[in-house]
Amino acid sequence: MIARWLNYVQTTRSFRYAFLVLMSFTLVSCGQEGSSSQGQSSYKDVKSMVIDILGSEDAQKALEKATTEQYGSSTLQIKSLSPSDQEQMKIKIKDVMTSPDYATVLKKMMTDPKFAGEFATAVNKDNKQIHLDLLKDPAYQSALIEVFKTPDMVKILADSMKTSDVRKLINSAVSESIQNPLYKLEIMKLLQTVVKEELSTDSEGGGGKSQSNQQKGQSSSGGGDSGGGGDSGSNSGST
Repeated sequence: MIARWLNYVQTTRSFRYAFLVLMSFTLVSCGQEGSSSQGQSSYKDVKSMVIDILGSEDAQKALEKATTEQYGSSTLQIKSLSPSDQEQMKIKIKDVMTSPDYATVLKKMMTDPKFAGEFATAVNKDNKQIHLDLLKDPAYQSALIEVFKTPDMVKILADSMKTSDVRKLINSAVSESIQNPLYKLEIMKLLQTVVKEELSTDSEGGGGKSQSNQQKGQSSSGGGDSGGGGDSGSNSGST
């Protein structure tokens, strides 16, 4: 709807220029005919002739070609509009955006692949900036996190992780990360920490075993001494 209105505004301006040119030629020809006593066409005849000319297919193609050469491949550039036309365009866009039927009309227009592609290209940059700004908003972040926590979203993500394309992407990302020197350094630090923990655990376990072995040795030696004392007592009794 907006594109059609803008096209109408641009085409109307072209019609104005063409009308002025045609009127100039018509007045000159009428003046020449009057001077030669051949009569003068009435205003209605001139108006009808101009309308017929502008309504012809050749005139439409000529106007479109002239406009394209003047303003580039797109005839809907804001710079080509006068201040009054720009103000009218703003009002018209506002009326369309605030209309209750806007969602229905836009949905219907989006079914046209050409319009949908051009519209997406036009608003792509602005949409990216809007999303970047929203990601900095704590409220938007919380809402986004809640969305990802929903069962449906969790199921969708889980199913996506099972696909071969996603697995290939993850493997590629991991391979690229491993080649990163900073990532390698972090892995080395992590491995060193694990090795130190294992060594400290083994040393503590070995110390406990040695203490238990010493205790066992002392107890066995004490038993042998007590046995020797018994032998000496029996010998003295026999004497």
